[in-house]
Amino acid sequence: MISLLTITIMTLLCATSLYVASQNANSGMQTASWQQALTGAEGAIDQGIMALNTGSWTNWSKVGGTPPIGIRPTGGSAATSNPDSSHYNYLIPSAVSLQGEGNNSVTGWVTVDTAGLPLDNNGNQWYRVRATGVAGASGPPRVSNNKLDGNLRKLAFRFSRLAGGSIATPQASRTVEVIAQANAASIWVRGVLMKDKIQMSGGSYIDSFDSSNPFKSTNGLYDQTKRQSHGDVATVSTDGSDLGGMYVYGNLAYSGSPAVKNTQNVQGTISTPFSATIPTVSDPNWSPGSYSTMSLNLTQTLTVTGTQSNHTLIKTSGDLNLSGSNILTIVPKDTTTTYYVDIWVPGQFQVTGSAGIVQLPGVYVTIYVDNQIQMSGSTITNGNNTAASLTIIGIGNNQNVQLSGSANFIGVVEAPGDNLQISGSASYSGAFIGNTMQLSGGASIHYDEALNKNGGSSSVSYSFASWFEDNSDPKRSITY
Repeated sequence: MISLLTITIMTLLCATSLYVASQNANSGMQTASWQQALTGAEGAIDQGIMALNTGSWTNWSKVGGTPPIGIRPTGGSAATSNPDSSHYNYLIPSAVSLQGEGNNSVTGWVTVDTAGLPLDNNGNQWYRVRATGVAGASGPPRVSNNKLDGNLRKLAFRFSRLAGGSIATPQASRTVEVIAQANAASIWVRGVLMKDKIQMSGGSYIDSFDSSNPFKSTNGLYDQTKRQSHGDVATVSTDGSDLGGMYVYGNLAYSGSPAVKNTQNVQGTISTPFSATIPTVSDPNWSPGSYSTMSLNLTQTLTVTGTQSNHTLIKTSGDLNLSGSNILTIVPKDTTTTYYVDIWVPGQFQVTGSAGIVQLPGVYVTIYVDNQIQMSGSTITNGNNTAASLTIIGIGNNQNVQLSGSANFIGVVEAPGDNLQISGSASYSGAFIGNTMQLSGGASIHYDEALNKNGGSSSVSYSFASWFEDNSDPKRSITY
């Protein structure tokens, strides 16, 4: 009896050990299949993004309506262009062969549709890219160890929770959905972009307009009655940023801590974290003989003959300092076309008093400055009335860019290493990139949305705006 009892106990122990080992092995293989299904879905997502970026829809099909959730599409005609609001494109990639635990192949499909997403501020369509990866769940068609674990992984053993009906073999399927956003056409995607802190006070405010749209501007100029709310502000590092309760008619994005203070009058969203690649700037690399060296400190007229592909190049002999009543007038050679001039200032750039620069219509001006920038009084009169036609580039690091006075300014300032101090009652139409910014004294910045226009160009590129795993269960009336 003792021997029989001992044998029985030993048999039960062995059976239990074998059962636990079998369950663990089965669970491990199912988990591996679950992970492989995600790999298949993400690989298909990449193919959808690649098709949007290259404009090549070879082997893709086009179908009317909206794509089903987690169900393999069928039918359709050959896709030749991006999907529209009433069609979607789909691709069934070749199965991927794998080696290792669980499953040895992964299949999938991917769909691209507009998902009812509106055009963005630049007239470009965003898209939804939804992909499903399917991997066979090796082992017996049963839940391993923990039933909750099987439910979490949405494994299908005998019934498809997406398409309905029975399935021949157990499988793991995962559906991933991303929103593909149209990338910015230029570096001027927002009104203010700083590396470090932003401080506002004294009744200053930031908003936007669109010089290319008569409903959002008047004769191409900022009109407060047509104010827009796309004057977005962003900083890569807060470092004591304080908006002082001033109005920002747009979104605020930032990273770091503490949070930006006194943001109660931000009219858009406030989001963190934020990251951006701030462009670097450097002195022009002009070959000898390609430019002229001259002094521009006295009243004079500069006639520009450079074309868009071959700018007129001028390097000043030291500082560019316009004071008193001295006026530098920049004029095009004629009115038949647009002309371009680049001015390199190896020293300081100062415009004070009633002195100034008059930029006539038909000429685009870019000014590179190696040292401090100070503009007050009359500053620069941009006769084109468009911010894109006047660019001031600050080359230094931790130099000051001081803009003050009551004269309005139309242009962009790109000084990623400099500290911007903007004060006075002037109106600044355009955009700013810098290290830090202090906006005070009633000064206002009006971001010109036309700086980031590309007219819905078909050559626009796309990147991820959001990613999530779609766990919809349409057969149980669960959809997202």
